Amino acid sequence: MVHCDAIRTGFDLDVHVEAGLVDMYAKCGAMNEGRKVFDEMSNGDVVCWTAMITAYEQAERAESALNLFYKMQQEGFSMDSITAVTVASAVCQLGDTKKALSVHGYVILSDLVWDVCVGNSISHASDVKPNPVTALVMVSACAFLCSKNLGKKIHDFIVTSDMEINLMLHKAIMDMYAKCGDLGTCLEMFNRTPSIELNASSWNALISGYGMHGLGREALEIFTRMKEEGVEPNHITFISVLSACSHAGLIDEEAKHYACMVDMLGRAGCLHETYELIKEMPSQPNDAVWGALLLACRIHGYTDLGKVAANKLFHLEPEHTGYYVLMSNIYPESSKWQEVGKLRQYMKNKGLRKPAAFSVIEFGDEVYGFHTADQLNPFRRDVYRKVEALAEEMKMAGYMPDRSCVLLDVEEEDKDQILNYHCEKLAVAFGLVKIEPG
Repeated sequence: MVHCDAIRTGFDLDVHVEAGLVDMYAKCGAMNEGRKVFDEMSNGDVVCWTAMITAYEQAERAESALNLFYKMQQEGFSMDSITAVTVASAVCQLGDTKKALSVHGYVILSDLVWDVCVGNSISHASDVKPNPVTALVMVSACAFLCSKNLGKKIHDFIVTSDMEINLMLHKAIMDMYAKCGDLGTCLEMFNRTPSIELNASSWNALISGYGMHGLGREALEIFTRMKEEGVEPNHITFISVLSACSHAGLIDEEAKHYACMVDMLGRAGCLHETYELIKEMPSQPNDAVWGALLLACRIHGYTDLGKVAANKLFHLEPEHTGYYVLMSNIYPESSKWQEVGKLRQYMKNKGLRKPAAFSVIEFGDEVYGFHTADQLNPFRRDVYRKVEALAEEMKMAGYMPDRSCVLLDVEEEDKDQILNYHCEKLAVAFGLVKIEPG
């Protein structure tokens, strides 16, 4: 159809269109049609000749490629760098050292040997033995092209030449098969590798391979297996897992992993990067994602961004008191006590109550519980005395309490008192009272 359109519009006589048609037919496996277009050219130049020579070389018809090259020379055309690369590749397919020397000489005479691509092609056509680094580059190139056919040949060559396959090359071969869609071979290579030699990169290649082909659940199973094997995931692992969820449409799983990423970045203080990550999510962020951002804003005192996250959460989970409390805890960081009052009044109007803080400690066969500033616990007198004694000891040792944790507009001394009787401190003090000395 494209060829017919070119004829109908009169572009079929353009030399570049003719070369393009030859290349198109060759890449579609229609060599005879490509050769027919080539033979009917009226003013073919070196580009057209090279297109047909390349078509034969890529179809692994090296003899036909070289015969056409000789005919091109007889017609008075000089090769360019692209022709030289193609011819060198055809000679390489034949493994003919004599022809390689001939092409090398011709390239020198044509002053093309200084071209990097030509020089490289002449070297793979010579007797120079490739090493694992060479193989790594070639395998990576095949992966980039998603060319399983070429990749398989490179792999076969690596095996038959008894080349050392180090961990990096092994991972690259696995990655090549995965990107080319041959997950069976990729998995087979992985399973044949002793577990002691598998690192995060090996697991990443497998996770990424399954993910990019839409097999998200399988990718997640491999991720779970990776963690069970005790292999530490890295940033590439997380990107691969997120990508796998995205490709397979696993929205719930995707959101869960994004929430982990938001939590990790947020705790590290990268709040702006975290917000950008959320905005770029392929699916709608859920309450776990916004909740992780709100918590990070609380830790680092980002009031404005915290308000953005809180408003999203109030819309998604209007009855969840924890998010209202978390936001009311952010405002005191910037002394916005009026905002705290508004938010608490809003909660009161909606009938929402903050659950009382409660800590438990196990002693003997029983579990004991404490509320903050607990006045009803039967052990409160002993526990309070212990807390006060410890507070004095810590003060003498130079300890200064972090009063920013007290989210009430009260005097500094009152803040110290509130901190002393936090439910966790009461539970620890109880344990210290009950435990045997020493």
